[in-house]
Amino acid sequence: VLMASITLSQIGVYDTFVVRPPSRRVYYILLAALTFCLLYILSTWMIQGEVDFLGFLYLLGAIKIGVTIGKYVPQALLNRSRKSTVGWNVWNVILDLTGGILSLLQLVGDCADMRDWTGITGNPAKMALSLVTICFD
Repeated sequence: VLMASITLSQIGVYDTFVVRPPSRRVYYILLAALTFCLLYILSTWMIQGEVDFLGFLYLLGAIKIGVTIGKYVPQALLNRSRKSTVGWNVWNVILDLTGGILSLLQLVGDCADMRDWTGITGNPAKMALSLVTICFD
């Protein structure tokens, strides 16, 4: 979340968006994600007396899945409307697909090594990110 915040904050800093200024929706989404994270931390601390870090990591995983889907859908829609992939580098797709497959293989390999297949459902963010990446690529 920190690195995504730094990256998104650079939109307002660099003045290279002369043709099309960045949408304010980006800032609203970032603010909503950060607010939700802070509210989660504060609410678990107030209710349980301590912060539920595992739940917070699951929350960050869900945000990452949302960001990943938000990254792929606009590009897919643009490619469909143009009926072209001009400007879309094939190496990006190859690297993304390789990462998704290897991440899924690592998850399955860890479960096979431990002889405990509940690990596949125990890490829903990794599973979902792998499948989303494979499906979009």
